[in-house]
Amino acid sequence: MRSELVVTHETCNQRCGHCTARRSEDERAWVQTRAVLARVREAATRGAKELVLTGGEPAMRTDLAALVAGARDAGVARVALETNATLIDEARAAALRAAGLDLARVNLTAWGDALDAITQDPGGWERTLRGVDALLAAGVAVELSAVVVRATAATLPALPAEAVERFGGALQGLMLRVPVRSPDEAALVSYDEAARVIEQVALEGRRVGLAVRLAPEAGVPPCVFARPTGVAHLYAMTAGLSAREGHQHLEACGGCAVRDRCAGLDGEALRRFGAPAMRPVTEERVRRRLSVISSVQAQVERELVQPNRTTPPGGSDAVEEHLVRVNFHCNQACRFCFVSTHLPTAGDDQVRAAIARAGATGRWITLSGGEPTLHPRLVDFVAFARASSPHPVGLQTNAVRLADPARVEALVAAGLSRVQVSLHASDAALSDAITEAPGTFADTLLGLDALHAQERVSLAILCVVTRRNHGGLIDLVRLIASRWPRAELGLAFVAPSSDLVPRDVELIPRYRDVLPSMEAAAREARSLGVPCGGFASMCGVPLCLVSAEAQTDATAEIPEGYDGGEFVHPPACEGCALRGRCYGVRRGYLALYGAEELRPLRVGA
Repeated sequence: MRSELVVTHETCNQRCGHCTARRSEDERAWVQTRAVLARVREAATRGAKELVLTGGEPAMRTDLAALVAGARDAGVARVALETNATLIDEARAAALRAAGLDLARVNLTAWGDALDAITQDPGGWERTLRGVDALLAAGVAVELSAVVVRATAATLPALPAEAVERFGGALQGLMLRVPVRSPDEAALVSYDEAARVIEQVALEGRRVGLAVRLAPEAGVPPCVFARPTGVAHLYAMTAGLSAREGHQHLEACGGCAVRDRCAGLDGEALRRFGAPAMRPVTEERVRRRLSVISSVQAQVERELVQPNRTTPPGGSDAVEEHLVRVNFHCNQACRFCFVSTHLPTAGDDQVRAAIARAGATGRWITLSGGEPTLHPRLVDFVAFARASSPHPVGLQTNAVRLADPARVEALVAAGLSRVQVSLHASDAALSDAITEAPGTFADTLLGLDALHAQERVSLAILCVVTRRNHGGLIDLVRLIASRWPRAELGLAFVAPSSDLVPRDVELIPRYRDVLPSMEAAAREARSLGVPCGGFASMCGVPLCLVSAEAQTDATAEIPEGYDGGEFVHPPACEGCALRGRCYGVRRGYLALYGAEELRPLRVGA
């Protein structure tokens, strides 16, 4: 989606020392309503589908709602506002929403008195909070905006937790900017300093469930971070967008995998601080996690819905379902995740449209992510899905945020009746190591307790089997049988299912290395009365390798081309009695290990 900024005027009611946008007075003719609307129409004529009204402080204008409406009239699909929100009350917020405002990006670069010291606006922090409350109450999505400068570097890592404690899960996220120019150069930090702060903010954001991203013009290239893959979700880089005025690529950029989509380093920052330590990106997986195809919005639309075939708990026949990704970010960071967690959340209207299409075409609806419980309107989406489809509404989650029984009760009251919870080990140390989210194992257990207490909810637990955890599967089965006896267990072989998943033999074992553990866990589950499946699913293993009992899960023929070309049947599969009911082997697995393990079953043999 093409986005353009339109500056409404350049004066502001705050005086941040690092700001380069504020002016002491405006040119009268340039800020008149008709002049601003002319700039809005010009942006729309150039193809802008998103228009961002910025300043100065746009809320100083009495005609702001008219400017928003003018953008809509010009054909702009999405209107955003950059503001400090200190001048927005409930009536104003309602008027802006009625005019067509979709998103407010609110400057909240510090908390409490620290913010007022930076903005030189006593009481501004409290007015900003009230403004955010008003915008949220009016139905305007709110994303916070913060700058990484010397005055904020020490306190920014605490901002995500403070914001979530104050606003709960209602915020769209937090966007970070790193200025390289300022009236006071002493206010600026180097790329290296900024990277350390951003890493801490990103980690804290993931811990509390707040999406963090870097502004496109933030300037800090991924190679400056000690571990680029750990911050890849902050970026949405597009090939062909490497040219930016005043920037340059250094010799170290030559072999970088994102050289074609990275603007390089700002010349002013290089002049002031010199070149930072650089670790060029060489892994294809990291390049993929940093990137989007064509545009951010196009990729969101592409990945918003995933068709799937599933067997509902207690059922025998596979059904067609749509997984609707209500968001993409997550409070865990499993290495085997194939979701583009760096993508921003789709608009509410997009999510509702996807749910409505699924219902209209008779698909079962499962709300997924990222981690969908991080979305502030998940309860509303569940209710809408329930109204859109006669089928039970499902949810895929890690259940960390469902440790609060009240949240579970609200979802069930809205119509939730099927839940799949990811749990990859029976002990905290291994689980937290796999999810790279220390402390979340305990909350997942509490979330499962709360779900299990809801007898109307069918509960499935999904374990992704890797080289690291397969030895503990029987312990996991016993935990499930003793603590959540109504639950089913699904075993999923770790899948190189996209180029987001590393082709790493330490993560992805051979089938033969883990199948004995999987089969033993299935036998233990049957002996304890825990339904166990997954062998015949798209996340399973070739059926020729599993027991006859596991093969019975595959009862339906798989439509040709259903897998989107991700699987292949090697020559060894020709003539196999199970070929039509078996997905075959993922291309990524074949690239690692080949097909020599396959043992096709011949008709009559």
